[in-house]
Amino acid sequence: MQKNLSRAVGVVLGAAFLVSIAAGGSTLLSTALLALLTAFLWATLAIPAELTALLFFTALLLTGLAPDHVALAGFESKAVWLVFAGLILSEVIGRHDMGHALFDRLLGRLKSYRALIWLVAVTGLLMAFFIPSAMGRVLLLSPLVLALADRLGFAADDPRRHGLFTAAVLGTVVPAFTIITSNVPNLVLMGAAEAIYDRTLTYGEYLLLNFPVLGLGAFLLIPLLVLRLFPGERQISLPQSRPAPWTRDQIKIGFLLAVTLAFWTTDQLHGISAAWIGLAAAVFSLMPGIGLLPPQSIGKVNFGPWFFAAGSIGLGGVVSHSGLGDLLWGQVAAVVPFDSLPNPAKYAVVQATAMVMASVTTLPAIPAVFTPLAGSIAESLNWPLDAALMVQVPAFVIFAFPFQAPPVLVGLTFLAVPLPAAMKLMARFFLIATLILSPLHYLWGRLLGVFP
Repeated sequence: MQKNLSRAVGVVLGAAFLVSIAAGGSTLLSTALLALLTAFLWATLAIPAELTALLFFTALLLTGLAPDHVALAGFESKAVWLVFAGLILSEVIGRHDMGHALFDRLLGRLKSYRALIWLVAVTGLLMAFFIPSAMGRVLLLSPLVLALADRLGFAADDPRRHGLFTAAVLGTVVPAFTIITSNVPNLVLMGAAEAIYDRTLTYGEYLLLNFPVLGLGAFLLIPLLVLRLFPGERQISLPQSRPAPWTRDQIKIGFLLAVTLAFWTTDQLHGISAAWIGLAAAVFSLMPGIGLLPPQSIGKVNFGPWFFAAGSIGLGGVVSHSGLGDLLWGQVAAVVPFDSLPNPAKYAVVQATAMVMASVTTLPAIPAVFTPLAGSIAESLNWPLDAALMVQVPAFVIFAFPFQAPPVLVGLTFLAVPLPAAMKLMARFFLIATLILSPLHYLWGRLLGVFP
C-alpha cells in the first residue's frame, strides 16, 4: 500500500515535470521538479535507486536542462570510481569468507552478553576501514550475526537477539560516515566538492576532523544504548569451536587491504587520491594469476550503487549549475539574521536545516543538495569554503529513522528486527548525539582551525 502510494506521488511529480517541459516553463522550475522527483524516489525507494539515477540522467539529456558534461559529471568523479573499487573489494572479501574468518577469531574471547555487543560494534568499525561499501558490510555481517544468535539460542522474541542485530547494523553503518571511503554520502560530498569547487578532500583530513568526535562518539554510544534497551544475562555460553587456519588467499587479501589502508591514511603525504588507490587494489585483485577473483566475475557484480552514487553527484552539479541551490539558500538567508549570530549558532542553524531535509529524504541527498550550496553558505556565514563543506557531516551521522540510510533499513529488515524497537534506540541516539556530539564536533573543528 505504501509503495503504491509512493509510486502514485512519483507519477504526479513526473507528470508535473513533463507538463513544465511541454509548456516551455522556466529552466529553474523544470530543474526543481526533476530534482524533487529524483529525491522523492530515492527517499521512498518506490523504484530501485539505480533506476531512479538512470531516469534522472535520461531526463536531463533528453531535455537539455543541463549540458552533458554537467549531467554526467558524476561518472568523471573520483568518488564514483572509489564506489566501483569498493564493490570489487567487497566481492573479494565475500568470496573468500574473510568476515567469517575474522569473526570466529574474535568470538574466542567472548564471555558475556556485554562483550558480545561490543564485539559486533568493534567488528563493524574495523570492516568500515577496509570495505568501502556500507551495504556490502551489512550484507557480509548480517548472516554471521544471524548464525551466531542461533548458536547462542536467542529466540525470535529474545531482546538479546534484537540487541545483537541492532548493534551489528548501526555499528557497521553509523560510525563509518566519518571515514570518507566508507559510505555513499561521504563519497557524494567528496565527488561534488571536486566537481563544483575543484576541492579534493583527502582521507586524512576528513578522518581527523570527523572521526575523533562523531565516529568514536557513535561507536561508544550505540553499544551503551543497546545494552540499556535490550538487556540480557551477564554470562552466555558459546559452543566451543576452533577457527579454521587462514587460507593462502585470505592472507593475500589481508596484505592487500593493509597496504590499501596504509596508502589511504597517508594520502596527504604522497598525493595519490583515495579513489585511485582503491581502484588499483580492485584491479590487482582481478588480475589473472593473483587468484582473488576471476576476471570474468566483474560481470556478476551488482553495479546499482555505482549508478546511485553517480546520480547523487550529478544531482548536486545540476542544482548548482541551474542556480536552484543559490535560490533555496537565499530563502533561508533572508529569514535568518546570520550577521548577528555567533558562529556556534550559525553552525547549529545549518545543522538543523540539513537534519530537517534528511528527515524527509535519504542521507545521500544531503551532500547532493548542500555541497552546491556551500559557496552561498560560506558567503552568508562569512566562513571559509571548507567550513561550509564540512558543516553538513554531522547530519550524516545523527539521524533518527532507518529509511534515511538504506543499508540500515536493509540490515534491520533482513535480520527481522522490529522497527519500533530499533526506532526506540535511534530516537535516543538522535537526541543524545544532537545535544552532545554535534557541539563537541564544532569545538573540535574549531580547535583544528576548520570552523571559525
